[in-house]
Amino acid sequence: MGDGAGGALVIGNTQAGRGKVVHHWDELLGLMRTAGLEPEGRLTERPGHATELARKARSEGWELVVAVGGDGTVHEVVNGLLADGPAPAGTLPALGLVPAGSGCDYARAFAVPSGLDAAVVRLASATERPVDVGEVRCRRNGGEHVRLFVNVAEVGIGAEVAERASRVPRSFGPGRYALAFVLTLAGQRTVASEVEVNGERCDGPLTNLVVALGQYYGGGMRVAPGADPSDGLFEVQVQSGSKVDYALAMPKVFRGTHLPHPRVHEERATVVEVRTEPEAKVEADGELLGTTPARFRILPAALRLRA
Repeated sequence: MGDGAGGALVIGNTQAGRGKVVHHWDELLGLMRTAGLEPEGRLTERPGHATELARKARSEGWELVVAVGGDGTVHEVVNGLLADGPAPAGTLPALGLVPAGSGCDYARAFAVPSGLDAAVVRLASATERPVDVGEVRCRRNGGEHVRLFVNVAEVGIGAEVAERASRVPRSFGPGRYALAFVLTLAGQRTVASEVEVNGERCDGPLTNLVVALGQYYGGGMRVAPGADPSDGLFEVQVQSGSKVDYALAMPKVFRGTHLPHPRVHEERATVVEVRTEPEAKVEADGELLGTTPARFRILPAALRLRA
């Protein structure tokens, strides 16, 4: 096609899935053609390229933009689709998902199947739904850094784990998050914090702050079992647990049975602000973004998801 008049622009992350995307690229596009999706494929060439491709896809008028990869790929694509701000209803391409990375937690929240055949069948038959997007503002390189996210953001130990997981060989697959957690927990620290949730203060020691749109992170951990990516609210958890608390909760997180907990303050919110002493790391969708202070706000129904 090439002119973006409808059809699907398929953005594949060449680094995702230990080469799986590249190896099955032609097969995937063939399945999509058979399903009537009129695909045009574009493979990424460098970090951030998926964002550039998605931003261009919006201006070209594509009906659907499909992210092929893991959560990092989805993160880049969403930031490209919304780089120029909100769009009039029906003018922004819908987002499609083909899970193919070491972490596909956003797709897991919508029960998108992992096999190529099944994922394409879902993509071709699914109806579109509005989903929320989060915006985070934090500190980076001495200035303010703004980024969008669609799944889970964290401040504290969760961000430390995300950074360490990015250095674990991808041959570990989803298990690299569990390994990174164990390695990070040994040096876990609590920071003094001022947290404002919908304007109400929740100050005290902080180990981790969870600001969630989706339920899963870290390769299948159901960290926010009550989160709904379409209800216009974050699920917020202000955690002050000890190393022992986290070690005991680890098996429960995969089942989503770690809550309620006496050292976790839970709220629903549209705006969350956090300041810490000393500064703490901030991550979203598994990507390390910067440090505190940070502000999160929800952009309700900012995106259409076909899943």
